[in-house]
Amino acid sequence: MAEDKTTKSVLNPKKSTKDTTTQRYLPFSEIRDNVMILKDGSSRMVLRVHALNFNLKSTEEQDAILLSYQRFLNSLRFPIQIIVRSLKVDIESYINKLKWVALKQPNPLLQEQTYRYIDFLMNLIDLAQIMRKDFYIVVPFDQVENESVKSNGIMGIFQSFWSAINNEDSVATMRLNRQRIEALRKWNTERMNTLKTWLESIGLRSEELKKDELIKLLYNYYNPRVNVEAWLKANIDSVSIQ
Repeated sequence: MAEDKTTKSVLNPKKSTKDTTTQRYLPFSEIRDNVMILKDGSSRMVLRVHALNFNLKSTEEQDAILLSYQRFLNSLRFPIQIIVRSLKVDIESYINKLKWVALKQPNPLLQEQTYRYIDFLMNLIDLAQIMRKDFYIVVPFDQVENESVKSNGIMGIFQSFWSAINNEDSVATMRLNRQRIEALRKWNTERMNTLKTWLESIGLRSEELKKDELIKLLYNYYNPRVNVEAWLKANIDSVSIQ
């Protein structure tokens, strides 16, 4: 089966000239196999980390968590980026479900109580500005490290990467790019597994973001006021991230 040569931007699915798009200002060029490839030839993978309720722990448990986290930071042999996103709680789907339940409720008293509960929730969200926090760890493999690999007698896999994907693709070029990305994924995955092990020792669950989850994360980051779910449904046929 022939490989698809087309790589389109997450943020601009309709391909156009470089001079008329914002793609040239973005740091990444493509997403493939759950790996973000940056324009400088480096790569990133992302871990989603599930929070724990620190305040509900006993003093001994809190001390153990802090000590484990300190050991985790001291054990790192590569840089990481920790991202904390604060987002307003979206309970629209839950509200719609309650409205449907109220509409089908045969008991007038229970129906009225359900509608009052809906009003209470909507006012609470608007007044209290209830937020939720999402936690991510970005795992890199950078160009500087690639130079280190190259100095050890191994061909730098990022050498001429950006120029290669801009040139007319041949079968050999596409195979070489695939090998480069496989190597990227291998090195990033090793680091991801190391981080997961340390996070588990702290009591934190984590998982690697898949391709569609990375697309949503990036799109939400660059378009915070756009409903990403609706956008993806409308553009699913035109978005092609390898």
